[in-house]
Amino acid sequence: MTDVTALRALADSIADAIGKRDVDALARVLAPEFVHRGDAGAESDGAAFLEGIRGIPGEIVFVRLERVDVAIEGDAAMLTGIQRAQVRIDGAVIDDRRAFADFFVKLDGTWKLRGAADFPAS
Repeated sequence: MTDVTALRALADSIADAIGKRDVDALARVLAPEFVHRGDAGAESDGAAFLEGIRGIPGEIVFVRLERVDVAIEGDAAMLTGIQRAQVRIDGAVIDDRRAFADFFVKLDGTWKLRGAADFPAS
């Protein structure tokens, strides 16, 4: 399996884990010192990121990636694209599209998510 294929599969598994609120699976792919950045400069560490996933309100209908682009340089990789999710809250379905940039590093031969950023997509 090439690194590009492995990273695309890892990105899909992260989206799947978010959709299932599977914070144990997510924790396994986070690198030490993981940082998530969001709107208006909001920043959180790995523990806060996982707690945020656990606390997503309502029923998660799905989380999937609509586009993923991969750029690799040595033991570092940047994945960018669009994530789409639907959640149902009190009977209302909310459709969310977010642009994302995920920074991976290869640690002991395994790709780990070191940094992530996401913002509402137009």
